[in-house]
Amino acid sequence: MKKKRIKLANTDYIQQLQDYKDYISILGYSESGQKIKEANLIEFLEWLEQQEITKIKDVKPAHIKAHYEYLKTRPHKKQEGILSLKTIIHQMRSIRVFFSMLQETGKITENPISILKFYYPIEKAKERIILSIEEIKELYRATENMQEKAILSLSYGCGLRSMELVQANTDDIKNGIIIVPKGKGNKRRVIPMSRKVEEDINNYIEYERTIYNINPEEKAILLNIAGRRLRKYTCRKILKRIIERTGNQNIIKKQISIHNLRHSIATHLLEQGVPIEQVRTFLGHSQLETTEIYTRVNAEQLKRLMNHE
Repeated sequence: MKKKRIKLANTDYIQQLQDYKDYISILGYSESGQKIKEANLIEFLEWLEQQEITKIKDVKPAHIKAHYEYLKTRPHKKQEGILSLKTIIHQMRSIRVFFSMLQETGKITENPISILKFYYPIEKAKERIILSIEEIKELYRATENMQEKAILSLSYGCGLRSMELVQANTDDIKNGIIIVPKGKGNKRRVIPMSRKVEEDINNYIEYERTIYNINPEEKAILLNIAGRRLRKYTCRKILKRIIERTGNQNIIKKQISIHNLRHSIATHLLEQGVPIEQVRTFLGHSQLETTEIYTRVNAEQLKRLMNHE
């Protein structure tokens, strides 16, 4: 990868930049995180040079605040417009780490950024698009083959993320459960299937999947017509076709994705009285302890929701 050309002229700043790179590496930041922090610090040090501030010990809180104000008007380098407030806050965090390093190593005695506060913007949460149970039943009625029904049952009935959906293998299904070996954050979870969901998936595997199973070693549950693992964008296209077939403008206008089906099952479980911690376990949300791998969502509760015959 081509390295970014550093325009710094101040030899002290160049050395401090190298010290910073070593410091954030030791702290354990990811490679991409290190590159971002390095770029942020380079911009700050270049700005100091432009202000004719040649010694880091001469940097005052007012200088850092002035740099912050500069960033708020500085054009974006890769797209139109200016930097987002989120990006600017990340820049200031990089500078905060830099001065913490200097203080810890005795290069400065007073930390000029310690008295400054830069607040992360609080955004209004996006409204989650949810289908009603009746609308879910409409989707099932609009399916034309076993694969389409299996996709709905995996994404809604099992609450799988789109990546988990396409990564699911036939040997992940065992005795009324489906195992997600590596979900988001590499968490393993076990999901109970209602009788109808299990039936939908097994019917597809037994009767329709075999038509395209050219390679016996292919373990993917969902196959394309070439006998290879289905891709996420293909699943999205299939779901879109199902939605259009319903003819229901309310569903069509919602522009449903695989993830919206996941939100829907979570909402429906809560409406049925399933405790929120059990729903989080069922979905494999990050708030759960990584050691908790078995879901406690009752299969009978799922069965009541999934009686879409």
